[in-house]
Amino acid sequence: MSVESTGGLFSYTNEQQVRRVSLTGEGSSVVSQGDTKLFEKAGETMGKDQFLNLLVAQLKYQDPLNPAEDTQFVAQLAQFSQLEFTQNSTAAISSLASNMQAFMELQSLQAQSITNASATPLLGKDVRVMENSFNYPGVGEKELNIFLMEGHKSGTVVIKDKDGKIVAELEADVDTIKGGEVKVKWDGKDQETGNPFLGGKFTVEVLDATGLKAAGYAYQDGKVSGVSFNSGGASLTINDVQYGLGLIVHVKDIEDMKDGNKDKDESKEA
Repeated sequence: MSVESTGGLFSYTNEQQVRRVSLTGEGSSVVSQGDTKLFEKAGETMGKDQFLNLLVAQLKYQDPLNPAEDTQFVAQLAQFSQLEFTQNSTAAISSLASNMQAFMELQSLQAQSITNASATPLLGKDVRVMENSFNYPGVGEKELNIFLMEGHKSGTVVIKDKDGKIVAELEADVDTIKGGEVKVKWDGKDQETGNPFLGGKFTVEVLDATGLKAAGYAYQDGKVSGVSFNSGGASLTINDVQYGLGLIVHVKDIEDMKDGNKDKDESKEA
């Protein structure tokens, strides 16, 4: 075994392991070579255990003729405390995020269960749903049911293809500023080229004169013939087309149907 001390360089040698520790003028860096496990994971992110081992190694192999100053040692301990606090905070935040994620998933499942439960009673009911899109068979005209909201006497029905290109703009007008129902027909042609479409899915929206705000919507009336449940929630089958619950704008209840039958009976008697 031999010990050498030259200008801040300390070497310790024995038959089984060789370690070289080099200290800067401030005694703040340690470099080790040889049979040591202290720096095997030097390429990884340093944790508090590695930091403490590094600090102990620095103190163990410091130059006896030029030891580390107290202020420097206190500063390194402060760095260790800050590192431990940061790691504990990170672990706490990670745990909180996991708990929040689990809570959100539970809330989503509960909301979906409530939604599914509210869909079943709609079977057999007459409803009105917004029609944001439609399938065009490629033959003849497509008639659209349009509802203009209160405050709009007119609106523009904008039809777009699957790429978002506007293929038709149709005018919808009613007799009163209170809005109301109107039917418009699309000839199935591209207004720019005049070429007919052979079929496909198109979107539809009803805008005001500015073209920025909704003035109404396209809709479909029909009886709910089926209810489907999937990961996206419940959907209703109306006129052989599936619609999400969020598209329902009106449900005709039992009292409405009674009043309707009463009106029909009175008209027959008259």
